[in-house]
Amino acid sequence: MKMSRFRASALALLAIAVGGVIAFALPAGAAVSVQSESPSVAIVKLGAKARLDANGAVVFAPVKVACTPGSYSTLTVQVTQAVGNGIAKGEKTVSIQECTGDEQKINVAVTPDLKPYRKGVAFGSARLEVCDGRGCVSLYDERNIQIVK
Repeated sequence: MKMSRFRASALALLAIAVGGVIAFALPAGAAVSVQSESPSVAIVKLGAKARLDANGAVVFAPVKVACTPGSYSTLTVQVTQAVGNGIAKGEKTVSIQECTGDEQKINVAVTPDLKPYRKGVAFGSARLEVCDGRGCVSLYDERNIQIVK
């Protein structure tokens, strides 16, 4: 037990020492410029259920997103489902008109290319691309989803 306390104390002392070295190694101006830049905000989370409509001609897939205020952002959702001996697959890209930095829910209407969707399990993916003055960031979420009526 004394050995683990000694180890914990040694690790804490080492962490403080490394932090001190880094703090003195960085110029003061660098620390100010890093603090003055706001970090980019980007989140994408595909919902677990998509709603079937129009006799399988469309599913509405809910996606939660957040993006940096003032950025240009696009969201692409793809839904793929095995239907009989074929595949129902569709993709939709939408532009996010107003990025606020807060989480918002978007229902994306995805239409299949060849076969209609049906109730049951499918595979979904969502890609969020956020571009601002610092560059672009891409986030991706994928999972099995349930298509429900």
